[in-house]
Amino acid sequence: MERIDTSGAVPAATVIIARDGAGGLEVLVIERAKGMGFAGGAVAFPGGKVDASDRPEGAAFRGFDGLAADDAAGRLTAAREAFEETGVLLSSGPRVVASERARLRPLSDRHALAFAEILAGLGHVLDAAALRPFARWLPPEGLHKRFDTRFYLALLPEGEAHLADGAEAVHARFARPADLLAEADEGTISLLFPTRCNIARLAQFASAAALLADPTPAPFIQPRIKGEWLTIPEGIGYPLTAERWETVRRA
Repeated sequence: MERIDTSGAVPAATVIIARDGAGGLEVLVIERAKGMGFAGGAVAFPGGKVDASDRPEGAAFRGFDGLAADDAAGRLTAAREAFEETGVLLSSGPRVVASERARLRPLSDRHALAFAEILAGLGHVLDAAALRPFARWLPPEGLHKRFDTRFYLALLPEGEAHLADGAEAVHARFARPADLLAEADEGTISLLFPTRCNIARLAQFASAAALLADPTPAPFIQPRIKGEWLTIPEGIGYPLTAERWETVRRA
């Protein structure tokens, strides 16, 4: 496999939270605030940059020993961002009332309280196995903003509900992947190329169980510019592998 140079890229993590709806597999997406410096107004999965405090240390974490440090930090970041942007806790423990979530989310977002402290205070435990590696994407070299983003897959825990934070995420909803692709084709939502490709991959599965049973290894992808096209390799589980460069949203 060709070696991918990650130098200069900012580590980030994203989580695809899945559930079964009346029409089959649904995933949780947010609409990013238009004023955001990156992907403003785009529909995306919850996620963000890895923070220095994203270290899975202490009794609030299970199963992180033995993971590569960047993978361990990525799983924590994905869970933290899910909580900050959508209010969903991917950890297990006592029920957390809405008022307590509303108090803690901005503290986490401002890094006034580390996510490890939040989990410990709630009596919650985050199991590394709750977040399954799905893919890792790195933009082509030469772009102004490059995020080395790990995508994880998680099931919506029983009893959890979503609520957009109203700041970074102005809207949050569950939707079928096929419906999201149709909305993008109609121009009613905006998707970055990696998001569109991952949604197309998700659209191949009829249920959350089928998605979790997929044996395809999580690929490490760096799209390439080939003439008028932005492309990714074929044969790694993605039905969508190219988009015209002139139509690609880059920020």
